[in-house]
Amino acid sequence: MTMDRNATPGIRTRYKVLYLAGALALTALLCVHVGVVFAMRADPGGAHDNLIFLSGLCAAAGILVLAAQALLMMKRIIPILGRDAARADELAAELERLTVLDPLTRAYNRAKFEEVATRELGHVRRYGPDLSGIIFDVDGLREINQIHGDRAGDRVLADLARGLDAQLRSNDFLFRWHGGKFIVLCPYTDIDKAAVVAEKIHVFAGHKLFGGKIRLSISLGVAQAEEDDTAESFRQRLQSGLTAAKNGGRNQVAVSRPLIPAR
Repeated sequence: MTMDRNATPGIRTRYKVLYLAGALALTALLCVHVGVVFAMRADPGGAHDNLIFLSGLCAAAGILVLAAQALLMMKRIIPILGRDAARADELAAELERLTVLDPLTRAYNRAKFEEVATRELGHVRRYGPDLSGIIFDVDGLREINQIHGDRAGDRVLADLARGLDAQLRSNDFLFRWHGGKFIVLCPYTDIDKAAVVAEKIHVFAGHKLFGGKIRLSISLGVAQAEEDDTAESFRQRLQSGLTAAKNGGRNQVAVSRPLIPAR
């Protein structure tokens, strides 16, 4: 029987003593029973009532000892099995979480974007709530890597993603697309509110020294989902806003508002 490693030394010693005592008791009962059998065989014609009674008593005592041993073992096994099951659930949840996270920044990855965007766009079509998105890219990430090294560039991206937690609401989703490009999905948010969030992100990135010495600028595009959008068409409209911000000189927010048809 494997003892619980989380048990205190005193408890482990107590259980070992009880296991050993039970084993010794069973051994003693077995020896008595064997002696009774030999005594009865040595005197086949004698009166054996007392020996039969003793044999039955040994059998009953043996059953009680075995039951006690079983209860003792189950008392130790059940909590261990429960902890093992809980640990297995934790590991499964962690594995599932790792499959949807970017390993560097711990933001959601591209596959998770497709899943969440498709789900939220379905809500837009069925129920009509607003859904907006923000895409942003670190300006000059290649130059940062060349000057400070790739590892420093990786730390910048990880710090940026971690710092954005304070700028986003609990129901917003942050995804790393690739390189220094990220997407934020903002459910139940119209384009004007999303533009405010984008400006907060812009200010945060521009006022923080990453790694204590690296100052960033980012370009951002903002768009609101339409009922006929797919995850890909919505992302392309976000990308159009980012392209406008880049072409406009970088380090700015570009809001892509839907065109109002002429009357």
